[in-house]
Amino acid sequence: MAITTVDGIVAGLQAPQPFFKVGATMEAIGVLHSLFYTTGVPGAAVAPTPGLAGAALTTYSGQVPYTNPSSGNGYLAGVNVNATLVGTLLVCDRLWHNSGFTQTTTTAETVNSAAFPARDKSGTTNGDGVLVGLEVSTATTNAGAITNTTMSYTDQGGTAGNTATITSFPATAVAGTFVPFQLAAGNTGVRSIQTMTKGTSYAAGTMRLVAYRVLATIPINPANAGLMADYASVGFPRLYDNTVPFLLWRPSATTAVTVQGEILYAHG
Repeated sequence: MAITTVDGIVAGLQAPQPFFKVGATMEAIGVLHSLFYTTGVPGAAVAPTPGLAGAALTTYSGQVPYTNPSSGNGYLAGVNVNATLVGTLLVCDRLWHNSGFTQTTTTAETVNSAAFPARDKSGTTNGDGVLVGLEVSTATTNAGAITNTTMSYTDQGGTAGNTATITSFPATAVAGTFVPFQLAAGNTGVRSIQTMTKGTSYAAGTMRLVAYRVLATIPINPANAGLMADYASVGFPRLYDNTVPFLLWRPSATTAVTVQGEILYAHG
């Protein structure tokens, strides 16, 4: 049954789950950075290799640990966080990722994604609230910013043939660079991915598509002061079974940042 009272939240709180990500250098101010491959706690993830169709995720080494409730529902009940720089922390659920793109190919590469797990905002496979980003795990070497990367996808309503775009992907993007696709007008999520097209060569490096759902967005200001985002601040979102939490950082500077804190879960 659902938690519907503050008493229920308190009764359902689990032991805090710590995280400590050390010294990640950012690509550029305002460009998201995935802390998935950054050392610390949990340890750095190994870049996945499931191929272009990808793999639906129920667990992955390098995620922030999450345990399904023995009964009832799981929720994000809060985040305590401190960072050495001003920025914004995004706590997300990683639903699916792939591999195998050829960086120099400038025609459509077929993805036909494996089915995403039933962890959209309503706990279904429809895709409402599911976003997709292009994540770098080995630096690219494209000389200039790329403005014409597109993705063909099926939206949350089941309509195929939509086009999502990345209006600007940075030059020589460092490992961890994470750039979300902009969805077609009126769309609120992605149910599946059909193709990705790089109109300009990325030259080298390794990148992948990641389907994810944002669970909480937490601005950190000032640096080194610490912040507690409680259940009301994060919106107490439902965490469906086999959630795979990971962290994104939106930097205010390119200087290496250390992000430390703990995630609070509630079951009930």
